Amino acid sequence: MDWAGCGFIGAAVQGLSYLKDRRPQEQEPFELWEQPPRPERLRPGDANFERWTLHNAANLSHIAQQLGIGPQQWRLYKVAWVGGCVLFDRAKLEECGGFEFWRQLPAAHAGEDMVAQLRVMERFGGAGLIPSPAVHLESETTVTDRSTEAADVVLDSPRPVKG
Repeated sequence: MDWAGCGFIGAAVQGLSYLKDRRPQEQEPFELWEQPPRPERLRPGDANFERWTLHNAANLSHIAQQLGIGPQQWRLYKVAWVGGCVLFDRAKLEECGGFEFWRQLPAAHAGEDMVAQLRVMERFGGAGLIPSPAVHLESETTVTDRSTEAADVVLDSPRPVKG
């Protein structure tokens, strides 16, 4: 986080049961940050939002292997958002409204993690960590009703103003 100076770094969870399932088309949007991450404005439907496919199955494990990035090394890459383990710079997260938008959401919703990351990324930048040390448990989700996407309710709505 010190080197990157961005608003968050995430480690996307890898499905180890997919190590033999190679998905080159889902890996196409992969792009390393060659310098510290910069702010980016992404929204669902944007071309760069297709980076979400990088986090399917074991794609990051395959990419790390192809690039020769060992377990004791790390690089940062461009993301759409990271589901799983995310470390925020708390001050930057709060400056973007934190998770105050939860009050706008119905009980049955999904995607609040994406909303917070997109807001922080737009102002301060964000990145994913490769190789990812996070492993997906591959168990059933506890979020069974995804009828409301947080992005549809919150994004591009006014942000709370801190007193």
